[in-house]
Amino acid sequence: MLSKRLIAFAAVSVMGLSVAACSSDKASPSTTPDAGTTAGTTAGTTAGTTAGTTAGTATGGELTGLSLAEGRVEEFSKTLKDLGLTEKVNAPKGLKVAYVQCSVPVCEAIKKGIVEAVDAIGGTLQIFTTQDTADTVQAAFQAAVQSNPDMVLTSGNPRAWFEASLAELNAKKIPVVAWSMPEPYQAPGLAANLVTGDDYYFNGVLMADYVTAQTKGKANVLFLNIPQFPVLGLESEGFKAEMASVCPDCKVNGLDFTVDQLIAGEHISAAVSEFQKDASINFLVTGFGDMLLGMPDALKGINVSVPAISQAGTPANYQLISDASLQVADVGLPTGFLGWRAIDAGLRAIAGQSTGAFAPRPLTTISGHPDIAIAGVPLKILQKADISDPTTAWSGIDGYQDLFKSLWTLG
Repeated sequence: MLSKRLIAFAAVSVMGLSVAACSSDKASPSTTPDAGTTAGTTAGTTAGTTAGTTAGTATGGELTGLSLAEGRVEEFSKTLKDLGLTEKVNAPKGLKVAYVQCSVPVCEAIKKGIVEAVDAIGGTLQIFTTQDTADTVQAAFQAAVQSNPDMVLTSGNPRAWFEASLAELNAKKIPVVAWSMPEPYQAPGLAANLVTGDDYYFNGVLMADYVTAQTKGKANVLFLNIPQFPVLGLESEGFKAEMASVCPDCKVNGLDFTVDQLIAGEHISAAVSEFQKDASINFLVTGFGDMLLGMPDALKGINVSVPAISQAGTPANYQLISDASLQVADVGLPTGFLGWRAIDAGLRAIAGQSTGAFAPRPLTTISGHPDIAIAGVPLKILQKADISDPTTAWSGIDGYQDLFKSLWTLG
């Protein structure tokens, strides 16, 4: 089961990707030689000294170092209470929605939100599934076009895989709402890209800030990731750049894996080996939540107990956090909320309205990354106190369904 979930997630690069993002052609080999061969480096060296060195530039103050890390953790531990949207929008009767759905578990979780939202507007939903390969994505998009929908929703498949269909949908003025593409919020041909490339970069920043704050600037980090996928590569860039900025004396050892290595469980055996070689490692970070599944038992077997953080976790990760079993935090993705937000963005595009303009949150001004947390999707560092029921997905904003419905004029 673990291997199936890992391959599903990795095949589409996150969203998730979680998240949910099919943002690299699976035929492309990893440029990393073998798992575990990436040398451990001090965070202040080449790994993070380019654009990310300006990560300390923040709105609302001139925080730097540990103070900046602690400030961001405090800000992104807050719970948002409103959508940031006020303009009402018409929801035409009998609206036809097409969802090109990836095979990652998080895409299924997002579908639940889409189903609820489509039902709320009295529309119909057609689902076109893919296996996260170029041919199946092309076929799904072609079928979606032929279904003559009013809007199309999709996670972040590589643009090249559906570019012809996108052009056809654009010509028909059918809005396409995506998420988890390594592109801006307002990207060519899309009504909106709700989880941007900059959002993934910032996920890495937040994980680095959390590690720095928890260790008071004395971190020795083992970071497991799949950088061959663009959005996870961006996340890695953000993590390393922020560590260089806020914790220059900290050590970051990165291990990069291919999908096949994940299926074989090599990320777990490699982590065990690193902990056995370096007993001073005091934090574990993974590119996405599923990479931590199976890790607690493996580390327990060598008497290692360190905290861990991931992003885009699932209820399985929430259970680890609740049980205080290795994982202590996750940079959360509100899957159900994202489904409703996608429908809202599609409705606004159909009506010729803006899909929403959102003020940047404090401490999100990072040079070269203007599209952080501006697409209307909540972002929060989830810890044990935030998880009342680990079997359910994080809502993002309590009561978001009624908040969206209050903005939709049915008819």
